[in-house]
Amino acid sequence: MPGGPRTHTRTALPRRSLLAAVPLLGLAACTGGDDTNRVNEINRDRFVSGDGSNYRWEDPGDRPEAPVVTGESLTGEPLDTADWAGSIVVMNFWGSWCPPCRSEAEYLVEAHEHFAEQNQGSSEGRDVEFVGVNIRDTVDAALAFEQRYGVTYPSFDDASGAIALQFVDYDISPTTIPATFVIDREQRVFSVWREDFKDAETLIADVNQVLEQ
Repeated sequence: MPGGPRTHTRTALPRRSLLAAVPLLGLAACTGGDDTNRVNEINRDRFVSGDGSNYRWEDPGDRPEAPVVTGESLTGEPLDTADWAGSIVVMNFWGSWCPPCRSEAEYLVEAHEHFAEQNQGSSEGRDVEFVGVNIRDTVDAALAFEQRYGVTYPSFDDASGAIALQFVDYDISPTTIPATFVIDREQRVFSVWREDFKDAETLIADVNQVLEQ
């Protein structure tokens, strides 16, 4: 990178902050017309995760800083989440060997395509970026997975699990996937999902909450 390597610092997330975060409320499918970007009111009181494994930090001032991730993609290209400052980032931790990762893949692809269309129509640049973190996998297996499910956004190659360990304060490790982070424009964590998505609309609605702020 021009000017030499960059250094980044972050504040570790105290355990008490994680416990104080707001559990994610159930999100329903977006509806048409003026309600496209709203969470369905019917399901606002339904918890997605009864054990509290999913969280949303509603107040921007309470959001913890997301680690800045650098590395290489599965095809050997450099990746750096700092390059997407000013955009919302959806970061999904996955492995081709993980059954829930396979079951949610089509929904992540659908959500990515939804926002890719919005990005194309934006006069202010790309509003939403998707990136994967492929854990404890071989490149061949990971690329075959992407081809099978039509994944076109990049993924970090994290065969060692080193990137996942940067997220240890969020209870993410190489053995707790799938997990998905929605990171706001200031590179702060808006929400973390530690379960597989059952539809694309849930993720779309969550990202729309950040876009509307």
